Amino acid sequence: MEDRGSRVADYFVVAGLTDISKPLEEEIHFNDACHKLAKPKEPITDVAVIIKSLGEEVPPGYKCIDVTPSGLSADLNNGSLMGPQIYMCYRRGRDKPPLTDLGVLYDGKERLKQGCEIIQTTPSGRPANISSGASSQKVYITYRRALENMTQNTLAVTDICIIIPSKGETPPHTFCKVDKNLNNSMWGLSAYLCYKKSVAKTNTISYKAGLICRYPEKDYDSFPLPESVPLFCLPMGATIECWPSNSKYPLPVFSTFVLTGASAEKVYGAAIQFYETYSEENLTEKQKAQLGFMALPSSKTVQTNKCICLLSHWPFFDAFKKFLTFLYRYSISGPHVLPIEKHISHFMHKVPFPSPQRPRILVQLSPHDNLILSQPISSPVPLSSGGKFSALLQNLGPENAVNLLVFAVTEHKILIHSLRPSVLTSVTEALVSMIFPFHWPCPYIPLCPLALADVLSAPCPFIVGIDSRYFDLYDPPPDVSCVDLDTNTISQPGDKRTIAWKILPKKPCKKLMSTLNHLYHQLAALQQRPRDDALMELAMNDYDFQSGSKLHLLDVEIQEAFLTFMASILKGYRSYLRPITQAPSETATDASSLFELQGFLKSRDRSHQKFYTMMTKTQMFIRFIEECSFVSDKDASLAFFDDCVNKVDIDKTGDTRLIELDESHKSEHTVFVTPPEIPHLPNGEELPYQYR
Repeated sequence: MEDRGSRVADYFVVAGLTDISKPLEEEIHFNDACHKLAKPKEPITDVAVIIKSLGEEVPPGYKCIDVTPSGLSADLNNGSLMGPQIYMCYRRGRDKPPLTDLGVLYDGKERLKQGCEIIQTTPSGRPANISSGASSQKVYITYRRALENMTQNTLAVTDICIIIPSKGETPPHTFCKVDKNLNNSMWGLSAYLCYKKSVAKTNTISYKAGLICRYPEKDYDSFPLPESVPLFCLPMGATIECWPSNSKYPLPVFSTFVLTGASAEKVYGAAIQFYETYSEENLTEKQKAQLGFMALPSSKTVQTNKCICLLSHWPFFDAFKKFLTFLYRYSISGPHVLPIEKHISHFMHKVPFPSPQRPRILVQLSPHDNLILSQPISSPVPLSSGGKFSALLQNLGPENAVNLLVFAVTEHKILIHSLRPSVLTSVTEALVSMIFPFHWPCPYIPLCPLALADVLSAPCPFIVGIDSRYFDLYDPPPDVSCVDLDTNTISQPGDKRTIAWKILPKKPCKKLMSTLNHLYHQLAALQQRPRDDALMELAMNDYDFQSGSKLHLLDVEIQEAFLTFMASILKGYRSYLRPITQAPSETATDASSLFELQGFLKSRDRSHQKFYTMMTKTQMFIRFIEECSFVSDKDASLAFFDDCVNKVDIDKTGDTRLIELDESHKSEHTVFVTPPEIPHLPNGEELPYQYR
């Protein structure tokens, strides 16, 4: 059997709705009473401003935001002298396109954003200026509405609240904050508008995703196709959806995932999810009723989602994205001479694996489409795991990136979520790499399917990534630290809110923060792509080597900053390893017999004993000590880390290079792989058939 290390990709999979797919709600079982089912909310279609002190009442069908999340008055002029009592109201529904954004406009100081509208008047016709009478600055609420033919995965406003930060209020979890004070009076309390966005789907039935087809059809002896792959391809389930007939098809969505076996070996998945028409004839009467298809069926269409996926032992995510995009475009265009299966088998079997002798493989997919595979970088520190430190820093910023490090090295229950599935794997893989020389020993699922979300009830620490739509359906257990990549907010359990970056040793933390702030600004200058890149770009441009190279170097510098920090806080640890006096046994491998813990703690700064005590009690620290004491498969990486420990000096200024990259991958030697050949007849003529 072919060595799996020499294969670019192991399997090609198509996942979606099958004849045996069961409703997703029947497949989800939570083992704790805290995991409550949340009722999905209809999108918000209208907002209004009312002046209660002038006798204005809440319009019919609207709900008034009377109080803040902690129960304070939500009067937009709260605390101002002589100011009118002004409140916001909103209406939910599906009778018109929903709102997609809210904002605050300081009239005369800024221009209205394109596509936005101003709430000029109250329902009774009075000016809707929310500024108090004592201020000359006029302030208005603005909104943006979705188009009539919006796609069904459009993000819509689903909740609104007002917060007063001076009273200790922060945006609720998953809410965006409009960073403009609503109350600009001299004596009033600063108030801010917050809102939540989610996918504005309606009339959807979700099922557990199944395997539609695969290639090759037989398993490799060394690596059978995991049965759970379809769940990770469509983590929110395979769906049947009823759309208005004028709806646009949403662009395909790219995602990545990681499967970890019992031996901690990782397998990487790259997937593209898209929609196609579902035959109305296949609907049962019950399904038609659930979808609301009975009324005016001629004005509606039925769609289902499907996914194509590549599974590999190597995280060639950029190349896989290009290949899957090519396949998708190929499948919806045509007719073509070659069947799509020919392109799949050609990529799986004819594309060689990059090696030192041929470090770059240029694969020509068509006259207009190509991709490049580069040799994985060889390094003792995890570099080629699919993690992107640039994505972590870009989405979280320096402070929250370091907060995440604290959660990991103290073994929190960490739930990372986003509406952009492609970002989740990049960030979670970077997280487990940044704690090097430690290795995360607990459950780890970078992109968790809804059907496997019972892992959030586990009694042990975990790192789990999940689609933010999970929060539309369920309230998570209260002991989980939730990290929202879309709003850059972190929600912590009450007993752990003091655990943040400020508990870290001062000098190493200061240096880490300084470096990350510098790199964060470099990253902002380099990244000109909009943040919301969940929808893949279908235009296939040539690979921008210069930009890609700069981003890769930034990734390494960010990782090096975290490595410097870890080496600094563990400096001198080997002095406290006890000598091995007997063969490994249950008592001989006990951490107390291997490491002089109290001596190590006494050697650390007294003001940061809380952090060191928490860290040294973790499973991964104990396992780290065991790996340092006995021969293990981590010997090479531990030797590299010890070299880093010897190099770092927190009292010295300037940077110390810890990661030296293998430059062999920069070789100009490139292998060119041509597209699959078009079959010919015996007389040399091309086959006349066409394939759709």
